[in-house]
Formats: sequence, structure tokens, C-alpha cells
Amino acid sequence: MSEELIPMKGQPIRELQRELQLGYNLEEVVADLVDNSIDAGAENIEIIYNEEEYNDQKSFYVIVLDDGKGISDANISSVMNFGAPREYDELELGKFGVGMKSSSLSQAKEVTLISKVENREINLRRLSSEVILETDRWTLIPTLRPHMNTDAISIAKQKLEERAFGSAVVLEDMHKLKHRVGNEAHKKEYLDKEYAHIKDYLSLVFERYIEGTILTRSDRTTVNRKINLFFNGSSEAHKLEKLDPFCREMEDGTTTGTLSKSTTIDFDDGKVVHKIPLTIWITPKDKDRGKIYDERINQASRFAGISELQGIYVYRNNRLIDFPGWKKILKHDPHMTCLRWEFHFPPSLDEVFQLDPSKREIQLPRQIFDIFGEISRKSYRWHSDDDKSWNHRGRARLRQAGKDKKMSSPSPSPSPSPSPSPSPSPSPLPSPSPSPSPSPSPSPSPGQQPLSEVKIKKLSGSIAGKIFVSEREEGGKLSITLNTQHALYQAFIDAIKNQ
Repeated sequence: MSEELIPMKGQPIRELQRELQLGYNLEEVVADLVDNSIDAGAENIEIIYNEEEYNDQKSFYVIVLDDGKGISDANISSVMNFGAPREYDELELGKFGVGMKSSSLSQAKEVTLISKVENREINLRRLSSEVILETDRWTLIPTLRPHMNTDAISIAKQKLEERAFGSAVVLEDMHKLKHRVGNEAHKKEYLDKEYAHIKDYLSLVFERYIEGTILTRSDRTTVNRKINLFFNGSSEAHKLEKLDPFCREMEDGTTTGTLSKSTTIDFDDGKVVHKIPLTIWITPKDKDRGKIYDERINQASRFAGISELQGIYVYRNNRLIDFPGWKKILKHDPHMTCLRWEFHFPPSLDEVFQLDPSKREIQLPRQIFDIFGEISRKSYRWHSDDDKSWNHRGRARLRQAGKDKKMSSPSPSPSPSPSPSPSPSPSPLPSPSPSPSPSPSPSPSPGQQPLSEVKIKKLSGSIAGKIFVSEREEGGKLSITLNTQHALYQAFIDAIKNQ
């Protein structure tokens, strides 16, 4: 006896209204489109954000343009369908096949995909609220109506004509933005803030891709990824600079530098034991991080202040997907602004971590939650001059209060080893060499390698900090780190050149 199936009637207009009200922020929408560009092999991705006339009204548009491999005419319609079936490589940032459409409609009533594969003509598909409201059907149109040939469409087409292949997604009739800009007198002020949100959010989320990263599949094969992100222009001046939430470049062995402890968590999903990396970071305090850095990372999170940016930063394929907050591992504490955890999980555990289609949030499985709880209670010697072991909360409070113990002078004796602690607590990284104030290098003792070269490192520190950040000996070289933000930095460099 065959099973009776009762068809369900769709309600396209109601479903469209739901999609238009989804709670994405614009920067999250743009990031979702950048994901698609990266998956298409793009190396250069340009975001264009401007204003145009649409249906006789002023309206904003956003274009995300790339130099990826493009989409053929045979496939372009399926790409615009919700949840179209296809195989995903485990290193791809896309997942469910609904993100681009749902996220885009949450901000724009008109979504147009324009693409070009090598040596072929441009292809176009438009998901139009105007057409859906007329027909009460989910449909795509391959040819634009006359009033749809806007400035944004012309710009996207022209830029694609200039390259051999690539794609552009054009978002128009952006129904939420027009209610947030306010009156004409405050438009520029709003747009400046909006641009800052988008630029710094992308710089944070794709920091590893801007820097250049290596992704590793489960079979241990690797892929190199490096992108250039541009905002409202394609010159070097428009290129976005990476934004590292952990201040890794300030991990220089000084009392003001970044501190960290790393470990690998064993997670058994019932089939395989996964090795999942976790690093606890304690950043420099605010005056040593620098005002510009704090402004940027604060702008990256639209509704969070600098204090709320403590917490767990969750990565998938080296793309930041969930931040900030402690997920009930710890409580928010205004004295722990310096404390951030870095956690990576593989795409094979998407279901375990309940990754949602928006790729904005995960849920910690109970096993990981319990391990995190144990780690949060462990204590360590964070560097060789700590007079006792601290858990990460106490050490972060000490740092934020400006009570770091001053480091001693270099000693030929080895640095004391950290206190051992049972698994799964973090395994301390090797303690950095202490960094004294700059002083003339002593003559080498018998058996010591003589210094033969000076190596100068640059660090974007605090305007109020010291010009000399650290000095140490490394394999016959005297390594000096200078604070480029110091008011006298350039004068110091000029004085050295004139000696």
C-alpha cells in the first residue's frame, strides 16, 4: 500500500515578506557574499556602496564584485534558487545554499546576479520582489525591465566587461537603510559610520584571508587562500587592512605585550577523535593597544562596546563566524576586556556545533562546554617573571589594571618552566625572553656568540607608550622593536640616519 502524500501550498508573498524582515546586519550580508566570491576562487573582491535613483526615488545599492571563475548560463539559475542541491568542498565557506538569497533579501528587495565565465557572454538573473508580488510565485527573470537598468547595474556590467571572468551581486532598493539614514542633514555622518562598520567587520572576519592562510582538509591536503578586499575603489588606498582580535603582532615578550597559552582539545564525536585547537589570549591594555586599534575593533561589532568584545571567537575554515561573548562559560566582567579565546572547529563538525544557515552562530556541545569550564579554572605562569601562577581571568584583570610585574634583566640561566597541569588544560607556549630597557650590549662572555647584526622590528603601539618596545639577542643579532606610533618615532629615525 503506497503512502499518501498531501502537497503543501506555498505562500510566496508571505514568504517574501518574512525574508525581507530577517535580522541580518548589512555587514553580515556583505560577508556572506564575500564567502561566495572566495569559494569561486576570487583573489580580488571589491565592495561598492553608493546611492542612485530607483523608481524615481533615491535609494542605496551595494555591489560585491570579484574575479572568481564565474558562473555559466547552465548553472546560474540554480545558484539563485533557495537550497539548490550541490556538493560542497569541506574547505568552502558556503554551506546550505540559502545564505546569499536570504541574507540579501533581508536588506534589498531587488537582488541581481551578473556573471561571466572565460571567453563567454555575461549572464544575468534577478530575484525581484516586484515580480514576486505581481505573480505570487518564486521566479527569476533573465532580462531586466527598462527601469531596472540602473546606475548600479551599469557599473557592475562595465566592470565585468573589463575582465575575462568574474561575478557581481547587486543589491538594490535597500528597504532598511532608507529608514536608518535619517534626514538629509545627517546622511553623511550616518554613511561614514556605516562604511566604518562594514570595512572593519570585513577586516576582522576575513583577517586570515587578507593575511594569507593555508587550509587543511581532513585527508591532510592543503589549499592556499589570500584575498584583497577593496571598498569603494580598487586602488591600494581602498584596500582593507586586516584586523586581528588577539593583537598577535604585539606578542613580543615585554610586560605590555600580548600573552597566550595554547592547547589542543580531544573531541570524540562517536566516530572520530578530533583535535581542535584553542588559544587563550590576553591582549595589551588599552593604552598599549592604541586608540586606533580600539576604535577599529569597536566599529567591527555594531552594537558592542570595547568591554563586550571579550569572549570566545569561533572560527570555521579560518573565517570568523561567531563573536563575541562567553556562551555561559564565564560571565561578562568589565575588568576582563583584555581576555579573548580563539577556537577553531572543522566543517565536519557543523552539525555537532549546530551551525545555522546564516553562519553567524554556533552552539557548544556539552562535551566541549565542560572541557572549556575545566580550562577556565586552570592556572599558569604566563611569562617567566610572573611571581605565581594565575588563571586567565586573574591574569587579565592584573593586565587591565596596569599591574604587570616588571620583567627582570636577561639572565644566562634558563627561564623557569611553567607549572605542570593535567590535560586538557592549555599547554604553555615557550616563555619569551625578557626584554630590558635598551642599553649598550655587553661584550660576549666566553662561548657566547658575538653580536654581528642589528635587526629592527616595527610595532604599531600606543602614542603614549615608549619608543623602545623591546630589545633582545637572537642568534648573534640584536633585535630591537620600535613603536611606530610614538610622536618622536620619525624624528628618531631621521636622527639615526644623520649620525
